[in-house]
Amino acid sequence: MTSLSQKNLMKLAKQSDAKGDTKTAIQNLEEALRDSQPTEIVIELCDLYLKSKQEDQAYTLIKEEPDLFSDERIFAEYSKILQANHFLIEELELEHLRGEKLSVKVKPADLKTQQEIMRAFKTKKQVSQADYEQLLKLDLVNFKTFAQSMLLDPSQNFAVRLSLCEDLVRLGVKDKIKVWIIGNQEEFVPAATSLLEKETIYQEIVSSMGSKYHNRPSQLPLVLGEVNLVLGSLYPKLSKYVDEPDSFASDLSSYLENHDGRGHQKLFKAIYANLPQ
Repeated sequence: MTSLSQKNLMKLAKQSDAKGDTKTAIQNLEEALRDSQPTEIVIELCDLYLKSKQEDQAYTLIKEEPDLFSDERIFAEYSKILQANHFLIEELELEHLRGEKLSVKVKPADLKTQQEIMRAFKTKKQVSQADYEQLLKLDLVNFKTFAQSMLLDPSQNFAVRLSLCEDLVRLGVKDKIKVWIIGNQEEFVPAATSLLEKETIYQEIVSSMGSKYHNRPSQLPLVLGEVNLVLGSLYPKLSKYVDEPDSFASDLSSYLENHDGRGHQKLFKAIYANLPQ
């Protein structure tokens, strides 16, 4: 539902845009979104961002939409934004997951820019979400090759390793990919792997931990954060390192509370030794 004040701001935005004052139009719509985010305002603001070459802003805004895939208007805008950002990898992921081609064709960045993106990424000591999103501009061959090289680096950032693995899964890559997991080089086939949160083992451990801490709800968010770190460190080979989810969850709870991981003590110590301090 669009409020009266939002409608007034939309009217002002249209007037400013008609006069060629895109900056003021954007400011009006940003103000309109402070209280709620009606679809029509989101789409108009995204269009203005694209018009003013702020593709990154449009991407950030559209990704906040809960109806990103179910609302045709939002999805059409999302597709245009992927095209403007040259996010070919995300387009290919969507096509794989949806089983159909997008109506908008997305092209990767030119080869020179791709080389610059890969070179710059490797020099980053701290990788931000915006830094990682630059990799979505690579073509498929470069993304797969670059991902494999990064996953073969034992010192790779935890979050980057997990994101690369999951992007390869979303792409449905059928090649065998090598990845370091707590000091061991492992192999997995992305096309035969689920995303972390869809793994049965992950779901069972989260459920078990939820049951253990249902009388201590204030602690549950912190505990689940640790669960994500631990299981994310073992992904995509959870089944190799977790034999029995309930036992694993019980031992992890003991480790978090008493530093006694019982039968999994050695594994937990190895996981935390490999996490960033």
